[in-house]
Amino acid sequence: MSLHLTLLGSGSSGNATLVSDGDTHILVDVGLSGRETVRRLAECGISPDQVSAIVLSHEHGDHCRGVAPFVKHLDIPVFLTDGAYGAAGLELEDRKRQHIETGRAFDVHGIVFTPFAIPHDAADPVAFTIEKNGVKIAIVLDLGYMSNLVVERLKGCDCIVIESNHDIHMLKVGPYPWALKQRVMSRRGHLSNDLVAEYLSNGFDGRARHVVLAHLSEKNNLPELALLSARRALEERSGLAAIQTRLELALRDRISTTFKY
Repeated sequence: MSLHLTLLGSGSSGNATLVSDGDTHILVDVGLSGRETVRRLAECGISPDQVSAIVLSHEHGDHCRGVAPFVKHLDIPVFLTDGAYGAAGLELEDRKRQHIETGRAFDVHGIVFTPFAIPHDAADPVAFTIEKNGVKIAIVLDLGYMSNLVVERLKGCDCIVIESNHDIHMLKVGPYPWALKQRVMSRRGHLSNDLVAEYLSNGFDGRARHVVLAHLSEKNNLPELALLSARRALEERSGLAAIQTRLELALRDRISTTFKY
């Protein structure tokens, strides 16, 4: 086995993903509470002291609120950009903090992470491609639109975890204040179902075995709407065998299927 991936939970209440090669276990974001992260890891058969590292995408609480309590009694490194570290207000021992830079790959026990810039209203937000033994997966959450760089980085992936945050009509008529609605809809906000569908129709190379729709809004989306929008986009494609790609959902209140490559 080269890589497998399990989303411990994904949504505004907290995002965390477990990436493993069977020996090394890495958390990408810890937006759940420390206690809830431990509980959901246990569902995967992993104890906290088996986690080799934490890799953070940015400083927003739904991606990093559980980091400090989780690592308090563990001697594991936390990889994040300087911008994310400064904005998050994390207090990490120097030996635990590991500096990363956009566009510069880093290796965690043979698993190679490449951070790349994404358009979001955070200090220095990144997404990641993750590679080992010819397998490539991507975790792309919290971005306002699919930039050319993002589309390029997702080419050749075996698995893509991508946010499908909101249905634009539900957002517009929903309970959020207008200023928050504008933020979510902006080019530094979050991807809508429609923007994901547009990517799957035009930018997606059709290679991935799985596309996992994640970070669905509890108030402004429905799993059925996200799946329907993405499924239509794949079915309407021509010239690529995109129908071979399976669509999956990541939910906020439970762990996902484990995707193995």
